[in-house]
Amino acid sequence: MDDHRPEKQHNLFRSLLALLGPGLFLIGYNIGTGSVTTMASAGSRWGMQLTWVVLLSCVFVFFGVALFGRYTLATGETILYAIRRHFRFGAAISLFIMASVILGEFAGVAGMTALMVDILREWIERLWGSSFEGLPLVLTLAICATVFLVLWNGKYAFLEALLALLVGVMGFCFLVTAMLLVPSWRGILAGLAPGIPKEPDAAMIVAGMAGTTFSAAMLYCRSITIKAKGWGPKEEGRAWVDAGVSAVSMLFLSIAVMICAAGTLYVAGKPVQETVDMVRTLEPLAGQFALSLFVVGLVGAGLSSLIPTILIAPWLISDYRGKPIDPKSSVSRLFVVLGVGFGFTGPFIDIKPVALMVATMALLAIVLPFSTIAITVLLNQKHVGALKNTLPLNLICLAAVAFSLVMSYHGVIGFIEAVEKMLIT
Repeated sequence: MDDHRPEKQHNLFRSLLALLGPGLFLIGYNIGTGSVTTMASAGSRWGMQLTWVVLLSCVFVFFGVALFGRYTLATGETILYAIRRHFRFGAAISLFIMASVILGEFAGVAGMTALMVDILREWIERLWGSSFEGLPLVLTLAICATVFLVLWNGKYAFLEALLALLVGVMGFCFLVTAMLLVPSWRGILAGLAPGIPKEPDAAMIVAGMAGTTFSAAMLYCRSITIKAKGWGPKEEGRAWVDAGVSAVSMLFLSIAVMICAAGTLYVAGKPVQETVDMVRTLEPLAGQFALSLFVVGLVGAGLSSLIPTILIAPWLISDYRGKPIDPKSSVSRLFVVLGVGFGFTGPFIDIKPVALMVATMALLAIVLPFSTIAITVLLNQKHVGALKNTLPLNLICLAAVAFSLVMSYHGVIGFIEAVEKMLIT
């Protein structure tokens, strides 16, 4: 009987991946170092007052990924290809979306790598009491080499399994740390009442929280992974369940990060601007064990986000051309090299990682309204067949369009303010 146990466990793991595979990419992509930075900053400044922002964003994530997947289930077409094929000036619109997302994501790759290096360096210095001058270079090489080896030969099934592991580690660490540091359940529930703190940059942080959760790149990634799984109209029910699990997981993980900050830094009156600041102040307030769990979660978040972020460029090109994704194609490998190269520069360029993340958010915020409007139009066309939008789904699409327009406005304004501050400095 024992001889069959590993096989049963393997089959159970494969069954879980078959059910939740596309959603794993969304969780891994969305909960990265940029998301952690934003949620930690909000939690350290205002406790759990902005819980409602995360909840509302995750509601739109659920419907957004479900509707983008719904079109691909119905037609077999990925979204960029559909825009190119079915819209007037579709080629120009889809090229603009593709270029904006790729530029934004590659800027984010540099920022994510820089944040991971800063976090690991700070953690190592606290564990051993010292470090050496070449540590940032060693850490950067280790991160970039790991990501390069994974992406160079990684097939979709392998990437899916790896992301399942990284998301599991990240989720366990963040949730356990949150349970150790939870401030007040009453405070969390009170944060469900909408309201924005009356401070100069509060609106921008609210937009950032929404932007790191409900992003254009994630929506296109959803369509591409649905097609890679080979799902069709018969999998509509599974796709809705998968979208729900993804949105709920993002909700709990984002709130867990806010709890970590609210239970320590907010109570101590020590707001942070960057994730590395949280690492510096978390140990004396919460202890070495909680700090280590949080750092391991951050590394899991960084790696699980870097992989889909670099993949998004060749995947979007395949999406635009209407071709299957091929990790071993020359185009795919070229962008792997470029993506890893961008990542390598991150820790050594004279721009703060958070500034790079702000630029990423602004570029993606501009693209999001184009994306929500496009999917609304596509899901109302005759060739969608039985999965054509109903009246309730159209109302949800219009709400998503309005939400994306508000996000886009605040994202652009926030980006302009950030650039002005940098120029003045």
